[in-house]
Amino acid sequence: EEAILRRESSREFASTPILLSELSDLLYYSTGLKIWEDKGKHTKRVYPSAGGRYPLEVYPFIFKVSEVPSGVYHYHLKTHSLELILEPPFIKTAMKQFNQSWIKRAGAIFVITAMFDRTLAKYSDRGYRHILTEYGHVAQNFYLMSSALDLGCCSIGGFIDNGLNDMLDIDGIDEGVVGVLAIGSKKEKSS
Repeated sequence: EEAILRRESSREFASTPILLSELSDLLYYSTGLKIWEDKGKHTKRVYPSAGGRYPLEVYPFIFKVSEVPSGVYHYHLKTHSLELILEPPFIKTAMKQFNQSWIKRAGAIFVITAMFDRTLAKYSDRGYRHILTEYGHVAQNFYLMSSALDLGCCSIGGFIDNGLNDMLDIDGIDEGVVGVLAIGSKKEKSS
């Protein structure tokens, strides 16, 4: 209840890094796998997906996270681990994909992509609607986890699609960016 009532968009981030444990919780509770031992280790994700197709992929761009080197990563949810894709210097290139300078103060941005055919194969054109609905569930999970962890979170609508796709070496057709979230330690409010 408290996480929902405190949920808000915040563009004010402190210079304090996000903790590794916070990054882990953000990824696991926003997009990870949950396992039911009583059902033969049956797994599902922590968010709904039309037809259980799960087309979304998560790419954390790490700026300031304790114990994690800066870089662009892919979240491998089956092992709850990060796979390094790009090492520094990537921040200057990343910032060119946004027209808002406040983003570079975040501890990390989470670029969410969709592997479109996973859903379109079953639902045809209606699958696009399902993919965007699914992104909304994931974005809300990130917001609620940020709220629970006392972190700032802001969804970013203004970005250069092709620039981010190029950075991730994806074509924007089979896989493409559908949303971005910036998360960071909250800036202390002055009295």
